[in-house]
Amino acid sequence: MKQRLVISFLAVIAFAASTVYAQNPPFPWPEGKKMAISLSFDDARTSNPTLGVSLLDEFGVKATFFVVPSAVQRNLEGWKKAAANGHEMANHSIQHPCSGNFVWSRNRALEDYTLGRMRTELMQANAEIESLLGVTPVVYAYPCGLTFIGKGEYTQSFVPLISEMFLAGRGWLDEAPVDPFYADMAQLTGMKMDNMEFEEILPIITSASENGQWLVLAGHETNESGNQTTYLRMLRQLLAYANDPENGIWIAPIGTVAHYVKEKRELMAGNVNIPGIVRSATDGTLNLTAETGKGIGPDIKYMPEWNAFGWFTGKDRVEWDLALEKGGVYDVWMEWSVSDKESGKPFVLISGDQKITGKVEKSGSWETFKKIKIGQLTLKDDYNLVQLKAVEDFDTGALMDIKALTLVPVKR
Repeated sequence: MKQRLVISFLAVIAFAASTVYAQNPPFPWPEGKKMAISLSFDDARTSNPTLGVSLLDEFGVKATFFVVPSAVQRNLEGWKKAAANGHEMANHSIQHPCSGNFVWSRNRALEDYTLGRMRTELMQANAEIESLLGVTPVVYAYPCGLTFIGKGEYTQSFVPLISEMFLAGRGWLDEAPVDPFYADMAQLTGMKMDNMEFEEILPIITSASENGQWLVLAGHETNESGNQTTYLRMLRQLLAYANDPENGIWIAPIGTVAHYVKEKRELMAGNVNIPGIVRSATDGTLNLTAETGKGIGPDIKYMPEWNAFGWFTGKDRVEWDLALEKGGVYDVWMEWSVSDKESGKPFVLISGDQKITGKVEKSGSWETFKKIKIGQLTLKDDYNLVQLKAVEDFDTGALMDIKALTLVPVKR
């Protein structure tokens, strides 16, 4: 099992390397750090407020404990001390509901929940944790890593509820660290650290550091042996490694890092390429900006100073995913820039079997953006894919810088 987890993670990295996307600058972690690590422990296990907290306090590191109120009461004084020492107390539900496929959860199976019941129990857990420990949880961990309620045709995700009620939500048994630019804060990936040695976790830390990511580690017991146990010997090595300034690691609770990431993302909004599905504005317009597009190819570049993509080979392209409640006909407007010298290359805009072709007209300079109507597209209900690329390959020069496509509904 240990080998499988590391191999799976490295396989994900290898697969990602086979497809080239436009890259953002490194995420601005505090004090020039290379990455962030958050340690988290589930269920309020009996070894946490004693052995686990003592070791963490020895290294001056704060962790996140996802607690169930009934378990906290078994050592209330220990948990009060942990909270007073600055460790984050977080919501892990009232009764730890999981799928009924776990026989022990059959009388509290997620398949039998409704969104209303889930909301009520989450509010109850928050209230009880505040009453017991004097803090109101701002983050949540999905018991068993499961994010659904109901069964069959009645199945629903309760991720939107977590997004509404909490700053962040954490998963379990995931196979990749968190990308601070892209991640859904309600679905932070939680990677296993139970029953693993430091040598098995170090490659994951190293890879996350190289990619400027946020590694959220998830465990349960904190002891020297046993099932679902984060070994103290491993934890000691990890804490020493994270505290070494040479390694450039910011180690902090999930809520602390989540607040920081949210703040930075808001400050950088409009200047970072974060691909995401485009939905209609209130007037029905679809704004396909460079910030939400996928730059794919060997030399595609997102340029934050211009809020635009620039590409320099005919193999590069930009794609947008669209979600429409109702399809229709749209006028397509393109906002671009190009030098007079590089103008004139043919481009094509593709959606399904439709194509809009043209030549990149002069805009005056690379710094001067123009906007013109280039044609019409008929989009269908629900999902649509739009691609912009060169008609033919070229080895020198450039096609254009694209700032946005604006799709305006044609009124009938």
